[in-house]
Amino acid sequence: MNLTSCINKILSVIYPEKITCIFCDAEIFDENKFGMCDKCAKTLPFIKEKVCKKCGDLIKSMANYCDMCQKNPPVFEKASSVFYYKDNIKSAIKKFKFDGCKYLSKYFAEFLADKYFAEKFSCDVITYVPVHEERLRTRGYNQSELLAKDLSNLINIPFVKDAIIKSKKTLYQADLNYKQRQSNLIDAFKVANNKLFKDKSVLLVDDIFTTGATANECAKVVKACGASKVFVLTIAHTIIE
Repeated sequence: MNLTSCINKILSVIYPEKITCIFCDAEIFDENKFGMCDKCAKTLPFIKEKVCKKCGDLIKSMANYCDMCQKNPPVFEKASSVFYYKDNIKSAIKKFKFDGCKYLSKYFAEFLADKYFAEKFSCDVITYVPVHEERLRTRGYNQSELLAKDLSNLINIPFVKDAIIKSKKTLYQADLNYKQRQSNLIDAFKVANNKLFKDKSVLLVDDIFTTGATANECAKVVKACGASKVFVLTIAHTIIE
C-alpha cells in the first residue's frame, strides 16, 4: 500500500463518508440494516391495520377476507406487504425501479426478510415476477429479481433465476382498471422448466401489490407445474379506494 492509499484510509476513518436515510435523505450517524433514520422508522407507512388473510388488502369489517377474495379467491395462499404504497415509500420504490438506484434492493430485502419471518412462511425456493425482455432491455434490470436474490441470501432459501418467463408483451398495468388488468395478463407467463417447482412451496417476490392480478397469474403457471403452495411477498401494497 503506497503513502497516498494509507492517507486516504486514515482520512476515511476520521471523516467517514456521509450516510443518509434512503427515504428522506436525512443524515444518519448510526447506520442500520434498513438504511433509515429514526424519524422514518416512526413515520413510514408500515402496514399495521387488519388486512385480508389472502391478499393483504385493508379490511374495515369483522371479516377475515375481503369481498374480492371471498367471491373469487386468488390461486396463491397468501400475499403480504411491508408498507402501504404512498409517501416516502412510493418515492423510494420509483427511484429503485426507474432511476437505476439498485443499491436500494439490499435495504428493501431486509424489510422483506423480517416480514417473511413474521408471517411464518415456510418456503422451499424463491423466485420473482418477471418483466418482458423488451422492458428489461430498456430498464437494464428487473427490480424484483434483485429483491429476490438479496432476500434469498438473508433467509437462506434457494434462489431460482429466470424460472418464470413473461412471454407476452402487455400494457403497463398501472394504466389499467381492475378488469383490464385481468385480461391484459391472460397467457402472459410461462414456466421455463416444468420440473422446477414440483411439490415445492414457492415464495414469489415483487415490488408492489395492487390488485394481485400479476401475482395470481404467476401463481397459476407455477401451480400448474406442480407447486404445492405459492406465497407472495412485496415491499408495498397499493391502497385501492
